[in-house]
Amino acid sequence: MPDLSILLLGDVERTEFREAEACLRRCGNVHRFAEAAAAATALAEGQFAADAIVLAQAFPGQFSHQAVDRLRRLAPLARVLGLLGSWCEGEMRTGSPWPAVVRTYWHQWPARCERKLQRLTEGQGSSWALPVTATEEERLLADATAAWPRQHGLIVIHCRCAEIHDWLSASCRSRGFSTVWQRPPNSARIEGAAAALFDGSCLCDEEADQLHRLTEVLRPAPVIALLDFPRVEDRCRALAAGAAAVLSKPLAVDDLFWELEENISGCRRRLQSPIVCQ
Repeated sequence: MPDLSILLLGDVERTEFREAEACLRRCGNVHRFAEAAAAATALAEGQFAADAIVLAQAFPGQFSHQAVDRLRRLAPLARVLGLLGSWCEGEMRTGSPWPAVVRTYWHQWPARCERKLQRLTEGQGSSWALPVTATEEERLLADATAAWPRQHGLIVIHCRCAEIHDWLSASCRSRGFSTVWQRPPNSARIEGAAAALFDGSCLCDEEADQLHRLTEVLRPAPVIALLDFPRVEDRCRALAAGAAAVLSKPLAVDDLFWELEENISGCRRRLQSPIVCQ
């Protein structure tokens, strides 16, 4: 992927933004600024040109509309992307969100950043390339037209609700996977599993124990945890319980399959790597 020039604005030392910065650095050259005024000065002086502007906003109103508009005028061709922290989840209902900005929450970013930016730079129909006036529904419809390779392997769907199982199973089968339903508290080993989807809520003690047991019995197959609007501590707890990745619900199908394919491929590479004796 061609190197992008990315302006990253905000307190990226916050735990919820650290992984996002690492993703961006794999995509291009990152210019970090804590304050909008300093970023605007650097753009005005021609210190760099920005292909993308990422606003890492920890709380509503951290970066004003006026500040964002000034950055737009200084870099009119740059795509403006909102990277939002946990405190911003209610901003669409009760706040004053920026207009014409693609909004992505911190827990959605790892599954979207590199994929979307690669499609954007290679002209492959990224929804991030749509006009700034595009709605979230239009972006979802654009993503639905993207071509995905057919996959294979058995996916264990660990959930209580039949409706959740049916939706996840139909989605997996549409991409070529086969599925099996495992209802908690059952977490018996299923031979030949390529990966598992763990449907949780807020990861209470009971759910954390179930997730841990599932990851242990299915090892080395990766387990993807699906949680309701996870906080940083929820994600850390899920990873500590053995999850390979955490996705938030409601989730986008493309995010789900990106995580599945990345983790299944990584697991297969590790199993096929020769063991080097010291």
